[in-house]
Amino acid sequence: MNGDLFSKPPQYTIDSSSLIDIFGNELMVSMSVTPGLWEKISDLIKQGIIISHIEVLQEIKKDSIRGEKLYNWAHLNKHIFKDYNWESEGMVIKSMSPKYGAFVNAKISPVNADPWLIAQAKCRKIKIISEEKFTNSPDPSRYKIPNVCADPSFSVGCINLLGLIKEQDWKFR
Repeated sequence: MNGDLFSKPPQYTIDSSSLIDIFGNELMVSMSVTPGLWEKISDLIKQGIIISHIEVLQEIKKDSIRGEKLYNWAHLNKHIFKDYNWESEGMVIKSMSPKYGAFVNAKISPVNADPWLIAQAKCRKIKIISEEKFTNSPDPSRYKIPNVCADPSFSVGCINLLGLIKEQDWKFR
């Protein structure tokens, strides 16, 4: 469900990797380098066009100045991190498990948002924004979000922040 009568239906769900890069200092997509990008993304968040999953919120930790800034922003904007839809998202994750068991069960931290993010995107028919890169490794334990999204069984769109800029036809000067 959308937040209110004026919200638009979500089109994207954003991964922690993209949020980390936005709140960083060194990359072209960071708000310190391209503040106009953050303004446009914030606008899409306010409209309900960009959401995320509650598991992504749980991944965000206070681990540095950048981490604290992102952590504080995320906790002030908890409404964008949507709760589990256990039945439908659970079915998607269950269907991932036989082929992508290492991906589903990966524990980089106590939380593993990636399968939930894909399930959310699949169930809502939206795209994922993630800075993770597709890997050509034959080892399924090395698969990332773009690998699973590209599987015809899931067919979930996956773009990075530069892809979002292109899709939205944003220009910066």
